[in-house]
Amino acid sequence: MKINKEVLLGRYFDEAIENTKKIVAMPSYRRDLTKGSKLPQDTLNVLNYCIDLCKSWGLKTFVSEELKYGYADYGDGDKLFVIICHLDVVPPGNISEWINPPFEPKIIDDKLYGRGAFDDKGPTMMNLFAFKYLIDNGFKSNYKIRFIFGTCEETNWECMENYIANEKLCDLGYVPDGHFPVVYAEKWIADLDLIGDFKCNFEIIGGQAYNAVNDLVSYIGPKIDLIQNELEKINVKSYVENEILYVKGISAHGSLPFKGVSASNSLLFVLNKLNFDHPLIKFVANDIYADYEMKNIFGNLEDETGVLTACNGIIDINKKSFKYTLNLRIPCTRDVQKDVVEKLSSYLIEKNIKTNTVKLEDRVYFPKDSEVVTKMMSIYQEVTGDYKTEPIAIGGGTFAKSMPNIIAFGAEFDLNDSTMHSYNEYVKIEDLKKMIEIYAKSIVLLTYNQ
Repeated sequence: MKINKEVLLGRYFDEAIENTKKIVAMPSYRRDLTKGSKLPQDTLNVLNYCIDLCKSWGLKTFVSEELKYGYADYGDGDKLFVIICHLDVVPPGNISEWINPPFEPKIIDDKLYGRGAFDDKGPTMMNLFAFKYLIDNGFKSNYKIRFIFGTCEETNWECMENYIANEKLCDLGYVPDGHFPVVYAEKWIADLDLIGDFKCNFEIIGGQAYNAVNDLVSYIGPKIDLIQNELEKINVKSYVENEILYVKGISAHGSLPFKGVSASNSLLFVLNKLNFDHPLIKFVANDIYADYEMKNIFGNLEDETGVLTACNGIIDINKKSFKYTLNLRIPCTRDVQKDVVEKLSSYLIEKNIKTNTVKLEDRVYFPKDSEVVTKMMSIYQEVTGDYKTEPIAIGGGTFAKSMPNIIAFGAEFDLNDSTMHSYNEYVKIEDLKKMIEIYAKSIVLLTYNQ
């Protein structure tokens, strides 16, 4: 099927942008992370919006009774091709850090700003309107094509757990929630809680998600002036309000902790210099503050898919107990239990820190010469003219891990310029245009065999 680029990038793209703005304006992040908790109304609003949009195009739609997921079907092929999108976002964090309110989407300097504009609402709409163009122009597929809308990708994934327990698994599909040209491998991901009981004379609280570098923590306790002086020496900002010290870092995606500045780790490093006594302080200062690979514990685990990285998202130290989370991205060829979890647990138990595995996500691995990878590469190259970039491996965990035969395809073009999970999240308009063309052509190539 020949794609009329002028038409696709005209009315269909304009409608995709306007619909992206509408759903970005809905603050669909989870407040209660407990499994089984009620879906926030804003998240439900986004789900209903996307379902109603697909229904208006004539697609057959479904929303689960638990309101955890929905989907829209086109065609009646024996095989199922899915495109999995997620409609939830990470929390906005400190609103004052945004140049424009996070849920008031706005185009500034040819960039669409807003929480979720890139992760994953913009790519979701580019896929939907790429598909709308196809069905408006008589596209027929050998597959039944299904758009799946998840609601808790950024937290506990129970939407896809519910889907898998009740629905048909796919024969092929992709998620537009990774990187271009195509993600052939995704690392293992382990979310761990480091917990324990320890009496101390201070309190530290900060962070909202396992998979984002915490950028603001509060401290109540002694020696605030000394702590601020030491923080200044390592170029970390802080301020005091109502006798509470606030330490400011820089947020970043959990798979790229080195792109941020952890407020919690910076504070614990300084407290160690000031001889504060606490097992977490010693652990962070000695084993993670200056080395996101934690080589002191694990050694070098690097393989073709990259290195191990560690991110602290949440910290909660009170005068009796503590909790410190780790989001670990582990190279694909490693044994997660033996090489990481067991080794870390043995190391920390001697320091009076217990380890609890909260979540373990499987790896994804497609050979670079597989049919799906080569087809996706061919469309990426045709649209972008980039014949140099190779398929990549990432530390990020996408819904490609939720069931077999799924691969992450886009939507980020420049990994070094990532704004996902960061303040002032934005997506370039020119990148959105490339997306809608890539996805329109790829759906045809992947689902129609003459």
